[in-house]
Amino acid sequence: MSSLSDIWRRKNYRIALGVAAAALLWLASGLLDSGEQEESPAGRAGAGGEMAPISVRARRLEARPYTTRVTVNAHTEANRSVRMRAELDGVVAKLPVEEGRAVEKGTVICRFEAEDRPQRLERARAALRKAELDFAGSQRLRKKGLQSETELAQQEVALANARAEYERARVEMDNLEIRAPFAGVINRRAVELGDYIRRGEECATLLDLDPILVVGEVAEGEVGSLVPGAPAVAELHRGRVAKGRLRYVSQEAHAVTRAYRIEVSVDNSDGELRAGLSGQLALPTGEVQAHLINSSLLTLDDRGELGVRHLDSENRVQFSNVQLVGDGSEGVWVTGLPRETNLITVGQEYVTAGQVVAVEQEQGQSALPPPERDSGLPAMQQVADPVGEDGDGGRP
Repeated sequence: MSSLSDIWRRKNYRIALGVAAAALLWLASGLLDSGEQEESPAGRAGAGGEMAPISVRARRLEARPYTTRVTVNAHTEANRSVRMRAELDGVVAKLPVEEGRAVEKGTVICRFEAEDRPQRLERARAALRKAELDFAGSQRLRKKGLQSETELAQQEVALANARAEYERARVEMDNLEIRAPFAGVINRRAVELGDYIRRGEECATLLDLDPILVVGEVAEGEVGSLVPGAPAVAELHRGRVAKGRLRYVSQEAHAVTRAYRIEVSVDNSDGELRAGLSGQLALPTGEVQAHLINSSLLTLDDRGELGVRHLDSENRVQFSNVQLVGDGSEGVWVTGLPRETNLITVGQEYVTAGQVVAVEQEQGQSALPPPERDSGLPAMQQVADPVGEDGDGGRP
């Protein structure tokens, strides 16, 4: 084994020892710097040796009425749908209205060949006239005692039969034309010219699309808060917003889904909405006092429940659990805070409950700019608006 003097004489060992010494000096200087940094807060301490409070920014909020809503998947349906059927056997002679055309009430949709029905009507009319004359003559003879009660009764039966035959012939003539029972749109024709159809077979389908219905299903836990006649908003295909009123809430749950059918009536006088469009329906369920805040201000407590940090009158940090009741493009609506709340907007992640802080107060009465009423917003954002100046709860 070489002695230390021999090692020192070797140039490589001398260089290695020098590098190791330099590294030790560098590490020692880092420890001294960290010690100074740990003592730096003491340098920021006040004259009494106490730490200066942490600075945060806060804004005063006041609760506002907010209309809570339930959102369900929905689709549009015709207000009425009728399959117009033939009331007699016959050959289709005329189809005056094409498929897809709007018609008024009473418009002829299908017309059948008359065949010998006009002649039968004339024969029934003549037979009725004769039966009336015979019965009138029998009455005169009866008054003179020249005819029995039985013969008069037979004439009365003949008159009744004649009237029935005439009415049957007249109804058959009326049934040669199938007319629209209400104003609507011819959605489909089931026959063509020359087709022979029997009584009860379909001629065409008529849809009533004004008003149009937006239909969905609501869970049993939410159906109790719905009130027929309340306003509702639907967001349909391609962001189309439709406003209407809840006209029907089923009293019986669906056998499979255990949900309750609801119908919202929407004006469709312009005819732009069609049956079968999918979308979402927002229905008001009540009104609560809530605060509009930025979702980034929400945090979790030790139990994993949502809450926010705010200040009391002594600028002491408080933590309150909140419940989400709605959201929109401007932020989220929460309940569970005092009516007047001084909400921490900046620095909430650096403070804890019970800590006194220095506050830079922001101007305004909301944690966000006031929501704008923009009719072009999607429906699910519109329904999150608060009560406006007109007190309509942001509802249509």
